[in-house]
Amino acid sequence: MPMLYDLIGIGFGPSNIALAIALEEMKFQGPVLFLERSPRALWHEGMLLEGSDIQNNPLRDLITPVNPRSMYTFVNYLHQTGRFWHFLNLGTHYPLRKDFFEYVSWVASQLANVKYGIDVKEIHIQNEGEEAIWRLEDGQGNAYLTRRLILGTGRKLNIPEIPGLKECDNVVHLTGYLPAVRSLPSGARVAVLGASQSAVEILLDLTGRPVSSIISIHRSFSYRLKDTSCFSDEVYFPEFTDYYHALPPHKRSLLDQQVRQTNYSCADGDVISSLYLRMYEDELNGKQRVFIFRNSEIERIDCGQKIVMDLKDVYTGAQEQVSADLLVMATGFMDIGRNGRKGLPKLLAEFANYFDWDGDYLAVERDYRVRYVPGCENLPDLYLNGLCESSHGLGDAGSFSLVSIRARDISTSVARRLAQCEWSRHAQVS
Repeated sequence: MPMLYDLIGIGFGPSNIALAIALEEMKFQGPVLFLERSPRALWHEGMLLEGSDIQNNPLRDLITPVNPRSMYTFVNYLHQTGRFWHFLNLGTHYPLRKDFFEYVSWVASQLANVKYGIDVKEIHIQNEGEEAIWRLEDGQGNAYLTRRLILGTGRKLNIPEIPGLKECDNVVHLTGYLPAVRSLPSGARVAVLGASQSAVEILLDLTGRPVSSIISIHRSFSYRLKDTSCFSDEVYFPEFTDYYHALPPHKRSLLDQQVRQTNYSCADGDVISSLYLRMYEDELNGKQRVFIFRNSEIERIDCGQKIVMDLKDVYTGAQEQVSADLLVMATGFMDIGRNGRKGLPKLLAEFANYFDWDGDYLAVERDYRVRYVPGCENLPDLYLNGLCESSHGLGDAGSFSLVSIRARDISTSVARRLAQCEWSRHAQVS
């Protein structure tokens, strides 16, 4: 029979790496295992663009807000790798994305209780005596048993439903941008759908590559400036999580409309200005590489040697056709809440009816445990690590802002609930 763990985490990206740190530093004694599909810990390797940063203060790393003395801080990473003084000398507010990628990998390499190259295909609930537990099965047929499951796989990719899109091979989500663009021949045409920070970063990156045309398609009139007000950025404070979680879903939705521009469908001023400057310089040089189709949506895609896109102006209805060798979907990720059950990770789809829903909003406790419907309370605990934006606010929107605080909350909850179960077992025996 497979070993029974107190906790198994699926995925070993920043969220579950932070949780592994929290469990180690609280000296958690129970058996723990993390399963990662990739051969090593990777973080957005498809978007490690030259000069791109993380738009996040480096002190908001995997552990510093909880324990600044930890050996796993970003500052200690700089010290251990001999780059501390050079980093200080940069004079930059935000670290390069490549630096944080190396930091995440550096931390992960020091943590035990993780198995790489394990692709979990199915999860089930089974009874072990009088206890309900999770049973996980990987692609090789191996089974793993656990009392508590922590899902830290990241959010589902947001791929718009466009007629003809599924038949195209030369379409990638932004997470696969770099491998795709590197395989293109010189003189290729590349289209980018979206007007987010990632979209603008990709457009900028393409201006430094041997492509003939760069096509930007988005429904908005312009690339909107991100709201970087100090007051707005307080949505990434732990206190905001408490405030937001206490609201009913319809009130959270109203608040979302105010604060979304701190993170979504907008970009930092530096990348917007850099793109505008590149386009102006092209004009001075008597050429045009970047073609912007604003107020536009893709109505249909036909795929052959090239991708042919039928565009429609969302205001006038005017139609236009453009073609490209590669289409990059800079369309972000889905969210449980705004996307309802469609936003659930594939592994959880068959359990959706066990979960407590308020319309499209999944009910998640303050400690990140999924709430079950009445009659299913005895099912094993399921925690969502980094998937709770609709219940916990923008701090759960895929950034590092509150990753260490969330890890602390989950590890504390796991330890407390495990102790309660042990006490209950001993009480029944005695």
